[in-house]
Amino acid sequence: MNSSPLVSIVALCYNHEQFLVETLDSIINQSYRNIELMIIDNASSDNSKEKINEWIHNHHDKNVRVVFNEQNVGICPALNYAIKHFKGKYFQMISCDDVMVSDKIEKQVKVFESSSDSLAFVYGNYRFIDANSEFINKANFYQNSGWNTDDDFPSGRIFELLFINYFLRAPTVLYKLDCIKNIGGYDETIPFEDYQMNLRLSEKFACKGMADVLCNYRILENSYYSSSTNDLISKNFFKTMSHFYGKNHMFDWVIQLKFLNFNRASLFFPLRKTIFGLLNYISKEYKKFLK
Repeated sequence: MNSSPLVSIVALCYNHEQFLVETLDSIINQSYRNIELMIIDNASSDNSKEKINEWIHNHHDKNVRVVFNEQNVGICPALNYAIKHFKGKYFQMISCDDVMVSDKIEKQVKVFESSSDSLAFVYGNYRFIDANSEFINKANFYQNSGWNTDDDFPSGRIFELLFINYFLRAPTVLYKLDCIKNIGGYDETIPFEDYQMNLRLSEKFACKGMADVLCNYRILENSYYSSSTNDLISKNFFKTMSHFYGKNHMFDWVIQLKFLNFNRASLFFPLRKTIFGLLNYISKEYKKFLK
């Protein structure tokens, strides 16, 4: 399929020696062949570098580049580096512990090529796997929502839906690279590589949802969401939300209510004092009115 659009894929590795071969194999074994791959290792402290070099040696005939960072620069800076050096029409990022379904790219490119120019990304369904690559009997968001067909998956301009209840899973998403460049790439001040990116894209462009399972998403004890405290995750969430704060009164209220819930312990006493003071004032005014 050399006449088909080039798809650029970046595989991000950080201490993924146990899983990276499975991830990389799932990329080069795609039914869609016109792919360029960049592997970025973010200063892993395990044997990831050796595993990557061994894999490269065994696949020297593939269109693959590798970058070994001496320091962990973070996810978003690594993604921006890849974007600057990629030549593809479409872009995919994947962590070196998740796995692509063999026809993922082919299906999504077909959707892009048969759609309007306003489409910025195509996302789809996923399954959970464990450290042994066994499927986990756990319903994902789409199953819990009763989304079974393409028509069930929101498409078009879905910013409001994502803002209220973010439901995308990063490795399922294939992007149009020009759209990412159009909004300035990834915000390097935040750790959530996909969350703010997809919200920003949804402000300007349309998307397409698919019911097809496109990847296997690995659940690990040391993953970001599993190992981080709720406090850290919430702080990073509000840092992400700062990009949208002040643009829309309704969305400001959503952010404020979430912030109030997050800080309910520290804000309870000042708010209680204010509320009781207001009620006391209303009571006095009401008694004056009755006289």
